Amino acid sequence: MRRSIFIVIILTASFIWADVFTELNTARIAYFNEQDYERARAACLRGIELAAGHFELHVILGGSEMGLANWQAAASAFEKAFEIDTSKTIEWIVNQKEGGMYYFQAFYFSARELFEQAEYAEALNYLNYDQLFDIEDINIHVLKGAILCRLERFEESNNEYMKVLKLAPDDPDVNFLIGKARFDGGDFEGCQAFFSTAIKYYKIKYDRLGRIIFQNMFEVDSLLAQQVVVLWVRGEMEELDRLFKGTLGFHEGLAVQKANVEKFTAAADDLGRAYYYSAVTQYNSGNDTLALEDMILSVRYKPDDLDALYYAGEISVKLKQYDAAVTYLERLTEQSPADKYALFHLGVCYTETGRYSKAIEVYENRILKIDPDNVDVMNNLAYVYREIGDSDKALFWLMRVEEVQKKN
Repeated sequence: MRRSIFIVIILTASFIWADVFTELNTARIAYFNEQDYERARAACLRGIELAAGHFELHVILGGSEMGLANWQAAASAFEKAFEIDTSKTIEWIVNQKEGGMYYFQAFYFSARELFEQAEYAEALNYLNYDQLFDIEDINIHVLKGAILCRLERFEESNNEYMKVLKLAPDDPDVNFLIGKARFDGGDFEGCQAFFSTAIKYYKIKYDRLGRIIFQNMFEVDSLLAQQVVVLWVRGEMEELDRLFKGTLGFHEGLAVQKANVEKFTAAADDLGRAYYYSAVTQYNSGNDTLALEDMILSVRYKPDDLDALYYAGEISVKLKQYDAAVTYLERLTEQSPADKYALFHLGVCYTETGRYSKAIEVYENRILKIDPDNVDVMNNLAYVYREIGDSDKALFWLMRVEEVQKKN
């Protein structure tokens, strides 16, 4: 009887392992040969139900989840494979043609997702798998630095940033990323130097490309440079071609400089973005004058950037530079006519500079059409009508304020 039971157990185990290897082979074929990640994942999950301790099923599951861009599921599967057998998992990964850097992406992108979800400890745990993969990468150090900063482990955070700078001290992208990471962590004092360094090296690249595009002119014209950027970003290629044939003196037109214009526009975008964050950093630190200087430069290099235009207008209003603010806010509201906050600042500027009819137009026909119960706008209208001597209209808007306040 005991012998019979023993034989049954052996036969049952044999059948189970046969099923496991069937699922494993299906997963291998689907993953490696067919790149059918859904089928590979399904086979792995069936195999894991039968043999949860088989490391390769978890590894292929991780790879399949990567193929489906399910980063956290992929990282979890790889984590389980490492837990079952670290050495075999590493050997499997190293033997693949994609290599360790490819498979580490599961941990990196999971960490980024978790960082955005404020799950900092778990994000750091995933990034620490770089030690098993033996990877040295700038992006990993930058993200680690940002996570450690959020965890208020400032010395460790700084160490990660220093590793990045040792790898690429003059790289503007590296300096910008470090500055941005510190900015996101609220370290406004610590991020400014990195933005300044990024600006320095972005400007060198921008100027070099500018000299190529404007080679037929005495110097790089900032207004023409803005025009080139705007036309390129808006996709107005025919107009840009005419500009190159006429003003810029290229008989062949845009075609001869197209690759350089694309690079020039990208360099302008980088430079404008760096000035923008430098400006917001100064603004958050209470340095309004310096903030405005940098925000104006951001607008110069990214003329259609709505956020930069808004802040340039808002800071100008704060500094009572109303005419300058009008320039930025009019440009913004032309592109974004329903931006009630920009419109409100514009109305204030018109009021402060005595352009009352324009203020009334903005308040009554634009903002109140979008936000009919805005009492701040109604109070401003009452003030404007009082200034132009229309006491009836002023009283009307004050009464409307009372009605809205009672209703709310």
